[in-house]
Amino acid sequence: METTINNPLVIRCEYCGGDQYYDISKQKYCCSHCGAEASNADKKAEYRRWKRMRQEVVLQDFAKVKNFSCPSCGAQTMATGDDVSAQCPFCQNTMIDAAFSDDNLPEVILPFKITQEEAKNQLKGWIAKNRNNAAAKLIEKNLHRFTGCYLPYHLVRGGYNGSMAISLQDGSAAHYPFRAYLNHTAVNASKDWNNLFLDGIEPFDFSDAREFDFGFLNHQKAKVQNVVNEALNARVEEETRAELYNSLSKKVRTKEMTVFLDDDDNESIPALMPVYLVKCKDGVAAAVNGQTGKISIATGKKKNLTRLWWIWPVIATIVVGVAGTLWAGIELGLSLGLVFGLIFFAVAHNRHHAEIIDEVITVPKESKGHNDTRTEFYADFGQGPVPTELKFFTFWRITKLVVGMIILTFLPLLIAIPIQVLRGQPVSAIHIGYGAAWYIIPVFMAIVLAGGAAKAMMYGEPLYYEKRPNGKLVRRRLPSQKKFSLKQLLPGLKKTGGTKDKAGLPWGWAIAIVLFLLIGSVGAMLS
Repeated sequence: METTINNPLVIRCEYCGGDQYYDISKQKYCCSHCGAEASNADKKAEYRRWKRMRQEVVLQDFAKVKNFSCPSCGAQTMATGDDVSAQCPFCQNTMIDAAFSDDNLPEVILPFKITQEEAKNQLKGWIAKNRNNAAAKLIEKNLHRFTGCYLPYHLVRGGYNGSMAISLQDGSAAHYPFRAYLNHTAVNASKDWNNLFLDGIEPFDFSDAREFDFGFLNHQKAKVQNVVNEALNARVEEETRAELYNSLSKKVRTKEMTVFLDDDDNESIPALMPVYLVKCKDGVAAAVNGQTGKISIATGKKKNLTRLWWIWPVIATIVVGVAGTLWAGIELGLSLGLVFGLIFFAVAHNRHHAEIIDEVITVPKESKGHNDTRTEFYADFGQGPVPTELKFFTFWRITKLVVGMIILTFLPLLIAIPIQVLRGQPVSAIHIGYGAAWYIIPVFMAIVLAGGAAKAMMYGEPLYYEKRPNGKLVRRRLPSQKKFSLKQLLPGLKKTGGTKDKAGLPWGWAIAIVLFLLIGSVGAMLS
């Protein structure tokens, strides 16, 4: 990332002045030039000293600043004393003078890089391509209210320790410890704008960050932070968890997880971000990033993130069922469709979760991102925690599960074929459909897998790979880790020596039933 000497967000080495990066393993800042290390506490103390110095410098120009309050929408904005415009940049009504407070005075500012006309042309381009969109029509009618303003944010930076928890079949949860570092996670400090809507214009380019002074307000107003500290702290925590959740969910490929934070050592830096805005009625609004030109549109509608999750398992189930029917008849087709359909739906549902959110359109469409958000799992193989990669739904594990279900489904046929060959009779004479009684077993297994056993297998017993300093991944096993067993897969069956047990069906009876169905199905196929 390109930086300049006066960028206040760059962490610099106190010895050589070089850039420092955060080492998650050491949980320290390390210089990329001389190798010097600094603790989080040292850097926080350094930040506090810089903050006091900047406040003294900025407040020297305090007399040049006016604070305006809009009696219509309630917005408060800062402007320099020579700014004669008292028009609200959000609703265009006349503002009045208000008392100014230096609480949460901005420390960092990202200047505008594109003009208002350039930003408006970007928005017009989107409108031209979306003439049939109701939000586009409403925004076009309100383009005369399109204006630029610095919006208040807090930039969160620091290290975190926590654990990712995934609920399993028996009500327990698998916990996997991680360490993380968030750098410049932007948290909206204005209660007047939807967080998801403003998230749509991210990321910002923090290489352009400057130390704040009131001279930046000569041509643009700045909205005053109006979120109280308690609410802001809650927003910071919410945004932090969301950022870590998104990062971890990409690693483990599921959203059925909970993030717990054990401790953190972060800083929250008040900042102003450049944004062009137009607010309409019925929840419709448009924002343009004043640096990059990225557009975010609030349509005023709701969006269901999971409404189409079931499409691919339905198609896959139909394909399997039809293929089985064409090959060996309706009985096998229905059985295969039911067996693998349950598995398909379990996998698809596990990768999605019900969530209805405000609909936001972003242009370009890529999701927001931050400059340096890193998460790393850690595991102790006997000599202390080391960086580890966890693998759950690997191609090989899924292949083994699918192949195992195929073998289980066709087990009577696999036994009947060699018997038929030894009898000197054609294999085509085997009556595949006569083994329908056996299909109770694979259907039962599919129901167990879909009910949570597959998830318990994958997430309860992950594959651990230690990350070596040279980047190589080495397969490891935890000292306490046990191989997944059939007892874990079928918790309703208990080994009780052949007697009835309140917890479930005894193993002896279960094996007897399976053998009875298997032998009977093989015999029926060969009859």
